[in-house]
Amino acid sequence: MVVGRRRSAAMFSGTAANLLLVAAATLVFSFFPTLTDARDENPVFEPCADSKIQRKDGFTFGIAFSDRDSFFFNGTQLSPCDNRLSLANKGAQFSLFRPEVDEISLLTINTTTSFAPFTSGGWMVAFAGRKYAARSPPIFVGNSSYVVTSFTLVLEFQKGTLQNLFWKRDGCASCSGKSNFVCVNNNQDCAIKAPSCKGQGQGGPVDCSIGIQLAFSGTDKNYAVLNSWYEVSNLQQYSLYGLYSNLRDSLTSQYDKVF
Repeated sequence: MVVGRRRSAAMFSGTAANLLLVAAATLVFSFFPTLTDARDENPVFEPCADSKIQRKDGFTFGIAFSDRDSFFFNGTQLSPCDNRLSLANKGAQFSLFRPEVDEISLLTINTTTSFAPFTSGGWMVAFAGRKYAARSPPIFVGNSSYVVTSFTLVLEFQKGTLQNLFWKRDGCASCSGKSNFVCVNNNQDCAIKAPSCKGQGQGGPVDCSIGIQLAFSGTDKNYAVLNSWYEVSNLQQYSLYGLYSNLRDSLTSQYDKVF
């Protein structure tokens, strides 16, 4: 287990505004031992710029938080890199990550201090690139009643170029019968009751920070197959939290209080 690379910046290239970046951390667990010393040969660190990657490169992408309608222009969903969305005028916030390609990563976003998803609209979109402008569908994070804390995101590449980002929904089997959880979004997501959470606007004891399980699929620029999605598809919701259960202030330790 290693600490993943992370880059942050005050402004996205090509966007019109200076947006607040959410504090974030990246943890990486490798299922594929490297036989030789691997280097990050991807020089692109801007989430709104295009790059072609190979396994073991770093890859920068962003997550935007806003209300659902903010991600659409004239009925069409656009990338948060597109100035037509004017996200800065809608109170959007951004988090940037640079995980290692084809590693399963656990990304965390701290919501216990100055950031709460529902104050930024309650929805998020993952995105990267300009020419292809890849973006995920908007996904619900939370409101004043409920907060979803566990997500799985898959980055799909073709010949090293990002083509798609999509959320894997795990259903509600893992939280069935637990009084502090509710099943939301047409029985697709487990959510914690917001009054149980600590942080901005809440007074509860539970750390409801956002955890995103990240994996890769497709092929890199050398036509090597990206396999981490195969691994994560066999994992159950919250499984990575168990791997990192010894980390201080981890989500797992907080879930133990709820369970």
